[in-house]
Amino acid sequence: MALQSLSASELADTRTVLASFMGQSIREAEMLGNRKTVGELLEIYRERSKMLPPAEDSAEDLRVERFIDDMARGQWSSDVVVRIGVFDDTVLVVDGIHRSIAYLACVEEGVDRARLPPLHVDC
Repeated sequence: MALQSLSASELADTRTVLASFMGQSIREAEMLGNRKTVGELLEIYRERSKMLPPAEDSAEDLRVERFIDDMARGQWSSDVVVRIGVFDDTVLVVDGIHRSIAYLACVEEGVDRARLPPLHVDC
């Protein structure tokens, strides 16, 4: 396995192993399409995080907000590494999904890239 640089736009367009996220029903996910991209998960996060009480966050999805804060303040102590897998010729993010959402949120919010940790894919 080797680390390779990854751009924010490539990250946003990369599909993940997730078909639903943050309480989105499987039926709703099926209606909207199969595997979600990191960009789609960010949109779901933005919509649903405002309605999810921390006490009901059994999957710890709200940790994305902590990740965003750490990255935006330049306090993230390591590279953001996203692990991918290939399934039936389809590349999917299998690890680092919450970190990916946070990184993409920082970029979209205009955080200076010099403050952000390097972004890599482990392939």
